[in-house]
Amino acid sequence: MKQSFHPLSIYFILLFLIVLVTSCQQNYEVSFPENASGYQLPEVKPLKIPAGKPLEWDTIPSDEIPKGVNYPIDFAKLPSKPFSIQDFKLLKSPVKAIPIVWEEDEIQLNLDTISGTVVPIKKQLLPEPQITKLAFLSKSDLSNSGILRIGQTEGLVGNKVFAMVTDLNGMVWISTERGLSKFTGDQFENYSILPRNPDGLIDNIVDLEIGNDGSLLILSLLSGVYVLDINHSILTNYQVGSQFARIEEDESGLYWLGNLNTGIHFLNPSTRMLHSLQFQSDQRITAAGVHLDKDKNLWFGMRGKIGVLNAQRTSLRFVSAKAGIEPNTFFYEFSENSKGEVWASSYEGKPLAVSLADNTLISLGAEQGYYGKSLSVTFDLHNRVWITDNDTVTLYNPELQTIKKIATGTKFVSSGFPSATMTDAKGNIWIGTENIGALLIDPEGMLSQHFNANSGLVNDEVWGIEEGPNGMVWMATYEGINIYDPEKERIYLLNFPGDANRNNHRSISRISHDELLLGSLGGFTLINLSENIASVYKLDPSIARIFWKAIRDSKGNIYLGSVDGVLKFNSDLTSFAKTDEFSGLASSRVWLIEEDKDGRIWFGNDIGVDIYDPESGQVSYLSERSGLTSDYTSIMIKTHKDEIVIGGDAGFSIFDLTENTITNLTPAQGLNPPVMYDMVEVEGDFHIGSDNGIVVVKRPREDQAESIWHFYNYGKREGFPFNDYNQATAVYTSTGNVWWGAAPIMSVNSQVPKIDTLRPVVVMTKINIMDQNPDFLGTNFIKSQFTNEDSIWNTDHTEFFTIKDIPNDSSYLVQNQIFWDSVNLVSKMPVGLVLPYDQNSMNFSFMNPDILGRDKIVYRYILQGEDNTWSEVSARSTTQNYYNLLPGDYTFKVATRGFNGIWSEPASIKFTISPPWWQTWVAYVIFASLLAGFIYLIVQVRSKYLQKENRILEERVSHRTAQLKKSIDELKNAQSQLVQSEKMASLGELTAGIAHEIQNPLNFVNNFSELSSELIDEMREELEKGDLEEAKAISVDIQQNLEKINQHGKRADAIVKAMLQHSRISGGNRALTDINMLTDEYLRLAYHGLRAKDKTFNSSMNTDFDPTVGKIDLVAQELGRVLLNLINNAFYAVSDRKSESQEGYEPLVELSTKRIANWVEIKVRDNGSGISKSVLEKIFQPFFTTKPTGQGTGLGLSISYDIVKAHGGEILVESTEGEGTEFCIRLPIDTQ
Repeated sequence: MKQSFHPLSIYFILLFLIVLVTSCQQNYEVSFPENASGYQLPEVKPLKIPAGKPLEWDTIPSDEIPKGVNYPIDFAKLPSKPFSIQDFKLLKSPVKAIPIVWEEDEIQLNLDTISGTVVPIKKQLLPEPQITKLAFLSKSDLSNSGILRIGQTEGLVGNKVFAMVTDLNGMVWISTERGLSKFTGDQFENYSILPRNPDGLIDNIVDLEIGNDGSLLILSLLSGVYVLDINHSILTNYQVGSQFARIEEDESGLYWLGNLNTGIHFLNPSTRMLHSLQFQSDQRITAAGVHLDKDKNLWFGMRGKIGVLNAQRTSLRFVSAKAGIEPNTFFYEFSENSKGEVWASSYEGKPLAVSLADNTLISLGAEQGYYGKSLSVTFDLHNRVWITDNDTVTLYNPELQTIKKIATGTKFVSSGFPSATMTDAKGNIWIGTENIGALLIDPEGMLSQHFNANSGLVNDEVWGIEEGPNGMVWMATYEGINIYDPEKERIYLLNFPGDANRNNHRSISRISHDELLLGSLGGFTLINLSENIASVYKLDPSIARIFWKAIRDSKGNIYLGSVDGVLKFNSDLTSFAKTDEFSGLASSRVWLIEEDKDGRIWFGNDIGVDIYDPESGQVSYLSERSGLTSDYTSIMIKTHKDEIVIGGDAGFSIFDLTENTITNLTPAQGLNPPVMYDMVEVEGDFHIGSDNGIVVVKRPREDQAESIWHFYNYGKREGFPFNDYNQATAVYTSTGNVWWGAAPIMSVNSQVPKIDTLRPVVVMTKINIMDQNPDFLGTNFIKSQFTNEDSIWNTDHTEFFTIKDIPNDSSYLVQNQIFWDSVNLVSKMPVGLVLPYDQNSMNFSFMNPDILGRDKIVYRYILQGEDNTWSEVSARSTTQNYYNLLPGDYTFKVATRGFNGIWSEPASIKFTISPPWWQTWVAYVIFASLLAGFIYLIVQVRSKYLQKENRILEERVSHRTAQLKKSIDELKNAQSQLVQSEKMASLGELTAGIAHEIQNPLNFVNNFSELSSELIDEMREELEKGDLEEAKAISVDIQQNLEKINQHGKRADAIVKAMLQHSRISGGNRALTDINMLTDEYLRLAYHGLRAKDKTFNSSMNTDFDPTVGKIDLVAQELGRVLLNLINNAFYAVSDRKSESQEGYEPLVELSTKRIANWVEIKVRDNGSGISKSVLEKIFQPFFTTKPTGQGTGLGLSISYDIVKAHGGEILVESTEGEGTEFCIRLPIDTQ
């Protein structure tokens, strides 16, 4: 029964195919790489020190041993000057807390009863900002301290800073003489929001605070209070009047204000009422500072007073002057630490803090060693107090009772209120200045100081630094020795008379507890610190010219490196010897020397490291080939674990001599830069002086599960003016300072840096669509933020308009039908963005807002739906351009890595590109319906025609099928005849062989019969003669002939019986068959059969039959056919090669059998011409033959292959052209 194809089926199939094709664009989730930076863990390898060789030492004759010239060191007589590294110092006396003394008069208040006046307000839109890019920050030139400057050169439009604050999104707002600026990470957005005074000057913003809802509270000196809704960019001006100095919002939403003339006020923004606290005439107060503490108390700064309004707003009391407050002290600022202590700032007074919880007051003054004022106060993340005064920042640590001074070289105030200080969201300290912008200090950083000849050193080139046992620091320079006394804060100059080279020093080494050795130009100096005696030695230039590092080993010997080899002195310098590259060292330029825990001496040179064993006198050479990161060696230190650390221009190696391992740290592990010149161990970590800054290497701790190494680079962007460090110069002192030589300066780091482990933040900043930068907060959004009654003023407050005056949105987004659900008011990025198909080219911008380490900031991004992998690490904050994106859903993601090496969580934005109308579902349904109808019509017409053609085809098929059947039958008959022909040919060859085998005994029978007949005739003749003796002799001969006839007849009988035997067991039935006998018989049959056809044929035959083969259960006649075919082929091959008349060629066919485990191998080998590779590939194919036409059917090997396979075996063939061929039949012992 025929079935028709329903048209509805066609419709659904087409619809399914369309859905399948159009669903190819998918938004696959691609996870952020686990190892986003691509760094590898260092590999710990076994240490294999190469075999050594003898090191020869040339003993210097006694008359050439230099004699030291002794000079006493009297510090009282040495030239000196004041000098300070501004280190942390203990307070002269601890800070003491005293009870708070409150004034007796306490003012009772009821805020609800205080009358007020209505304040006019004006609203305006935040104007478009002027953008200035942030330049890379660098050290302030006005200070020796490693503090950074952010001024006009760096992108901040103003240089006089009034106020600073960090908003809830982590952005820093700064007010300067040029207006209001917002720092976003890589740029400043500069806003002109205040009207100018009659002189054309911009009104000053004297205070910035963050409101409860995250809005920015802006207080101007002349035009009142401004409240900026940061998210909606709407500015509201409350025109409260002038001379307001500070503003604070309390928990109920009231704005508290301090006025320089009229005292304390509060503004209720919901009622627009300004209220004033009224006091009796003798209590009329000038107020400035306002602060809300964590317990909701309000603090007011006044002249000579600090007022505290309780959290209930019912009682105002004042700290009495009896507590130590000077009468004229004017408090204009308060700062509160995490303990609830409120620190007050003033022009006149010393720093003081009040704790309401403890009812105590503390102050920092001359008694503690602090002689300044307290212009402003802020706190770092460890609750340390940062105080500014005049041009100095003082860091006070309440826990350790220490202070540290940081000179800035610039003033914080000249007139009006001092510039503000602030701690941002990441803990960085911002300090406003009077004329150079803001200063930035990383309180977790190194707090470095930098010195040169202008700041007290005798010379800029410092090439050796060591600390003496008394804490004094010795510095070797090109023009003498500077000695720093931290107790007296003075620096001394030690020079020796005579040759100037005596004072041209290249290194300094502390070779024992109280001994220093200075390597110099032309000699060296040994300083005995316990006796304050310097012994100066001058050497003959033929021995050595420039001297570097030295050690005194565990046996008291001194090893001194030089440009011309190593000098070895005995303990009292009365004898010494020298060795160099001509005596066994790899190089004579030895500038680094260390002794390991086993007493071996390590020499660092310009092509590697030599390890000298004094016990054996052997020296071994280490290089890059034997495990170092490079051949060049520039650093070598010994750690507190007795490790030897060696570095050069490609990283460094750690030799653990206890575990006998070596660990290499290179750029592959994150070390950057890899070129290093100096290294010190600091608290178990490494600080490296490189060719581009100091690299802090945090090594894994033993109690940490992870074995990750961390690398942090401190360079110019962290306050270091010069980054190329001198070789083998640095020292880590007992006070925790790290001293470095970095010509032309010397740097002192007074703090071990603490690396934050916080993830950075990345912010989406812009989407460019078709090279346009659309604003997703369009006109319609702006109109939604105002009522019909609101007046919207311009910046100068001279004109206003209402929302009715705002035209409808006609932006690029509206014109191109780009839609979105809402806007993220922080990033200003759209949510639910939908783009039409022709708005499908775009790029994305993003930003890491960190102010520090901006040269270390990098990004990785991906557009899921387009990209398959995350981008490579790049410092660019803009993506590639994505062109002609297909319709579909997309997710853009970006992550950032900053100074601490930690990757942020990816920021993302999702959007959809809509398809054109002809790719919508409705269009697909219509297209599918039309196509299905058209196909159905064609199918119906075509079906009728096909039915007719089908009948004709059926008739043709029937006719052709009959013809094909007939052809197949004929082919089968031909194939059977061909196979039978092959069998008959084999039978003919077999018959010829059998005939030849039988012919031999028959020839003997005939010959002996004829001879016997002749002998009988002779015997008769002798009998007739009567010669019986002769007749008897002839009868004996006849008898012997008859025996020979009988013997050869039996032989013929045996051949016939054997053939009959094979014939009887060959009918497809298996029987145990002697393989060796079968093989031998068919070899002879084949040979004689071929000889019967060609009398000229001749070939040598070798057999090697394994007697352990025995019998196998098989069809003997079938296997015989295989053997006959292979042997005939072998004879044919040697005969064919013989016919080529090759001189010296002797045909040879070899047969062998061998038992291997459960297998039997029968090998047939000839030394014919061999078979080519192309023929070998087809040799077992039916009808394939290489014999001339008419001499082979091509079935012999094919049939043989099938016979062996039927027996569970295989035929293998190996052949070499020009040498011969070997066929191997492998049969299992058990062929069942």
